[in-house]
Amino acid sequence: MDLGLKGKRLLITGGSRGLGRAIVTHALAEGAIVATCARGQAGLDRLASDLGAGQDRLFCQALDVRDAAAFQAWVQTAAAQLGGVDGVVSNVSTRLSGHDEAWWRESFETDFLQHARLAEATYPHLKSGHEPALLFISSIASVLSNLPPDELAYGVMKAGLINYTGQLAARWGNRGIRVNAVSPGPIFFEGGTWDTIKQGNPKLFEAAARLPALGRHGTPDEVAKAALFLLSPAASYITGTNLRIDGGAIRTANF
Repeated sequence: MDLGLKGKRLLITGGSRGLGRAIVTHALAEGAIVATCARGQAGLDRLASDLGAGQDRLFCQALDVRDAAAFQAWVQTAAAQLGGVDGVVSNVSTRLSGHDEAWWRESFETDFLQHARLAEATYPHLKSGHEPALLFISSIASVLSNLPPDELAYGVMKAGLINYTGQLAARWGNRGIRVNAVSPGPIFFEGGTWDTIKQGNPKLFEAAARLPALGRHGTPDEVAKAALFLLSPAASYITGTNLRIDGGAIRTANF
């Protein structure tokens, strides 16, 4: 299926590893032009090196998305490099450890506020884009009430992000901008959260693999393909939705 992404100008945050790297890789394979950012330059260099022929359609910059000025500057630079913006994937996320007020503030900054900053910064560009769309990467933690203590703030922020998705979809629809979210379940990749859990707590890792109806962890590629569908013109009548990509881990009817 041709998603219609050839020549599309896409901003994808957190593209050096995990879900972000998979989304960047598949976007380039579809013929898109991509600007991405991540905190570490080494990871971005590996990404560019591994992509080979796709390097000429990839622009990378190292920065911390919590730095509002640097983040805003990157959006403007990336839009200029691409010649405009047709699609945005707001992917950066983390799981911070802690329990005090500072932990809540940092969780808010990382798992919600930077998504809102990206949306506001890219809105002027999306208005002029071709079949524009914005996609947030949320999590099934948004609907789970029995989370580990260290994920309490994470789940709250992801729930807020889904509400924000719906609000933007309603507000921006008259400008032709679609806004959606995806909520991955347990996704395994080397160096990721579930890889760390596998090494340190194999029983928890195995229990998480049994949670989905499909009986296994997901992969970044499985999330990336669904994410790019929602971002693409192939999903031209879909906005305001939150797609669970969890192998059936949340066993409720998704009305």
